[in-house]
Amino acid sequence: MIRYENRLRDLLAEEIRGRTPEEAAARLFDAGWIDRRACEARAIRDEMERLGRRGIPRCEAMEITAREFCCSYGKVSGIVYKPSNH
Repeated sequence: MIRYENRLRDLLAEEIRGRTPEEAAARLFDAGWIDRRACEARAIRDEMERLGRRGIPRCEAMEITAREFCCSYGKVSGIVYKPSNH
């Protein structure tokens, strides 16, 4: 890790020190340290992978995921077909 990454890690550690995992996550979201859109995209991709492993066809899986995440099929499709950074 380079110097600024170490500094960021230390700042994040200070934000969550003494908190439960749930409290820590809430605190990081509230403080703006976590990108909600990136988390949502990751959760949608993970759900699509889970449904795919169960043998559910992609279009049906996108419909299920859209209902699960209370969003449009188009939003899920956009996330699924956009290259991820991970």
